[in-house]
Amino acid sequence: MVFLYEKSNEDGEERGDTMVKSLGKVGCLLIVPVVFFLVPTSWLESRRSMCLIYNIFGVRCPGCGMTRAISCAVHGNFKQALRYNWLVVFVLPLLCYAWLRTIWVEYQKDFSRL
Repeated sequence: MVFLYEKSNEDGEERGDTMVKSLGKVGCLLIVPVVFFLVPTSWLESRRSMCLIYNIFGVRCPGCGMTRAISCAVHGNFKQALRYNWLVVFVLPLLCYAWLRTIWVEYQKDFSRL
């Protein structure tokens, strides 16, 4: 009888641990757009490029300027976003979909166990 009680207690602890992890993931995911909104595009413009291919070979890759383009789009400056990288038209909606889908899946994990 004691064994059954201990096992159910362990299951409850596991459920609580996974719920905390899932809520932590959702919290981190919710912070990402806030950070993009708070960091001004001018700060990104004044920094060196983050592109590994550009920094090593000096050649622009298809993704060059994407971080700045997404930052411009988040701040509502769509013309400048297109100037940085026109692929932002495809990448930003895909990123938004993946972001929302991940939040939804984690949210469902949390509350399907209640």
